[in-house]
Amino acid sequence: MKLNKQSTLTASVTICLAVGQLLQAQTFRDRLAGDEATAASDIDASFASPKEQAWYDRFSFGSYGEAHFNSGDVDDKFDIHRLVLFTAYEFNHRSRFVSELELEHLYSNDPGTDIEWELEQAYFELDLGNNYHLQTGAFLVPLGITNEIHEPNTFYGVERNRIETEIIPSTWTEYGFLLRKNYDSGLQWDIAVHRGLEVDRDDINLNGPDLREGRQKADSFRGAATTARVRYTGISGLELGAGIQYQDDISRGAEDNSAVLTTGHFIYTDGGFGLRGLVANWDISGDTAVGGGTVNGTGIDTQYGGYIEPSYKWTFGNGMALGVFTRALYWENEDAPDGQVEFQTGFNFWPTENTVVKVDWLHEDRTKGNANRDVFNFGVGYAF
Repeated sequence: MKLNKQSTLTASVTICLAVGQLLQAQTFRDRLAGDEATAASDIDASFASPKEQAWYDRFSFGSYGEAHFNSGDVDDKFDIHRLVLFTAYEFNHRSRFVSELELEHLYSNDPGTDIEWELEQAYFELDLGNNYHLQTGAFLVPLGITNEIHEPNTFYGVERNRIETEIIPSTWTEYGFLLRKNYDSGLQWDIAVHRGLEVDRDDINLNGPDLREGRQKADSFRGAATTARVRYTGISGLELGAGIQYQDDISRGAEDNSAVLTTGHFIYTDGGFGLRGLVANWDISGDTAVGGGTVNGTGIDTQYGGYIEPSYKWTFGNGMALGVFTRALYWENEDAPDGQVEFQTGFNFWPTENTVVKVDWLHEDRTKGNANRDVFNFGVGYAF
């Protein structure tokens, strides 16, 4: 969707108003938190009766964004990739509304890239007691590492990793219901029933479906899916997670193609050292290619990939930090039926906790007769 000058001006004014309200709300919260005579229980009690509080006390505002520059064996490209506005409203201590509105490609020197508005999240959340939580609306599917937590200051590399964009099509938002349970031991489980992927025939080649293009837009609702995920954080410095999703038909064609996605990941930190890894696998049913194609589907209806990423981060006394990383990835999908390998290395520099400058280099061992390529990426980002 292309925006005219008036739309861009309106968006800019909206952003300024949101920032102003954020500063006003932060000032109130800072005063409240800085009052040594005010106990945490008193604050919780006050939020239990929201009608007695000013309207700005029940609002939360935030934002994140990033800009990228890509060069090397690709066309030089500068892109203000995304600007996201976060708003939440707390009805009382048990219920709230959360939303994120994303503006993508605010500026790009690629003539084929248009400005787009997207609804990333818009859901109601209700605390049911005994650490049960219910969400309904548009929410992020609870799979992998990056889909739920993807602010630019939280991950290494300028671009999000290929496994969690190609195999797990992050960022992945769906409409439905999600029930979550947290335990004091650090165990958490999620069960969600929601809209599934819908791969159009135009997004299928002889090697299978482009699953990322199967993410439905706001004006469509076809197919159902069920997702379950367990996550454990009961050991200091360690997170373990595993998930599974089933949907009865991911295609728009004569043949129904059920699909199962399984994922597993870990995150380990010890001081400045970090290590994370993830695997994901799609198993798609049917004797033909997804969408009712004429090519035998044997061997092309499985898409999978994984990565391993060691890193080290130095934190300085002035609040700055510097981190270095390397990442090795392997995946097979419709664009890489014989498998593709990618190596990536670079660094992140955090001038403050909420801002980041990134530089990385990646090398792709490409398949299907395509020449290998090297790409240099530069990026800046923020989140608050």
